[in-house]
Amino acid sequence: MKSRFVGALVILLCSQWVMAGTTVERKGTASSKASAKAKAVAKQKAAKTGKKLATNSSRESIAVRVSGLRTEHQLQSEIVAARSVLGVDPRNGDAREIIARVAIVTTDWLLSAEAVGNAAKAERLAMSLKRDFPDAGRRIQTIAQQGDPKAHQALGVLHGRGIVLARDAEKSCKEFQSVASQLAGSAWHWAQCLLEASPAEAWGQMERAALGGHAAAQEWIGRRCLGEFGATGKDFACAREWLSQSASQGRPRAQALYAYLLASGQGGPVDASRAVRLYRLAADQGDADAQNNLGEIHESGRGVEKSPDQALQWYERAAERGLAAGQFNAGRMWAIGAAGKSDAVRARAWLAQAEQKGVSQARQVLDWLDQHDEGTPSTSATSSSTPLSNGSQSR
Repeated sequence: MKSRFVGALVILLCSQWVMAGTTVERKGTASSKASAKAKAVAKQKAAKTGKKLATNSSRESIAVRVSGLRTEHQLQSEIVAARSVLGVDPRNGDAREIIARVAIVTTDWLLSAEAVGNAAKAERLAMSLKRDFPDAGRRIQTIAQQGDPKAHQALGVLHGRGIVLARDAEKSCKEFQSVASQLAGSAWHWAQCLLEASPAEAWGQMERAALGGHAAAQEWIGRRCLGEFGATGKDFACAREWLSQSASQGRPRAQALYAYLLASGQGGPVDASRAVRLYRLAADQGDADAQNNLGEIHESGRGVEKSPDQALQWYERAAERGLAAGQFNAGRMWAIGAAGKSDAVRARAWLAQAEQKGVSQARQVLDWLDQHDEGTPSTSATSSSTPLSNGSQSR
């Protein structure tokens, strides 16, 4: 009787174990089915996104749509959507085409931002190139082989900077050369490639870029008219013509130079109020010469209300950017207390830096400071017997 009871108990326990095992197995099967279903749903969503990205999957329609994007936010949205498709279907051709096309547009916008001197935008776009397109190089090469000039230009940038593709200056220059007649940005970069070996040809390409509306090329030709870059003479009317075009596109250096011509009357009539406006635009973008010249304008009261306080503020902003003229003028004003404040320590600090950069007048002011027992000259130090004359405008 006892043995029968033990045997029955063993059978019962075994059957419960089997049932438990079956339950676990069923749970595992259900979990696997749920996982597979989730993956299927994700794939369907990605497929829908892919269809939305490329309603018409032809390369031409993708190129037209991407080239019609107008904001950096739109570019990023395209990248995110295409990457979500590639996350599920790494071989999706439409998504890869979109990524490459967005990279080409990003490169074009980067060159445009650099041309007008928009450093903040250029930095953002350069970061995007490095971050968002590590696998786009081969597809961009394919698009270039199909005859797309902006793809060639993009390859010039990528090879030139070692982004996505290996750094190769020779390949970079060849890509820019191949489309220099079509794109002003490529003509500009091809000119840079030629500048040392063939300057005459380089300036020909520079003019091509300038005529195509490239703001940096327009500025450089304007500066050449002012006698820079090895020019043998000066033509102020020529300088005005090119610098005004570059300045109108917002390039800070051109704005400052054109303002100088307007303020001095070289190459045309004086226009003090316009000069002040252009100096302010350039100064707000960090152009040190414009900041220094605004200081001179506020100190002298030419075209604006005289304000020693504002003059000192602009001089110091120029000085902080390392401009020798700004350092001299800031030191001079602190020395004489022209803004109602005198500080021999700050004056000496700025003047010492100006002297190191070759401003001979700085030594005269330092010597003048040394002759005063207190080391802090009064505002009466602006008399003609002192060397504390106003610095001229910088160009």
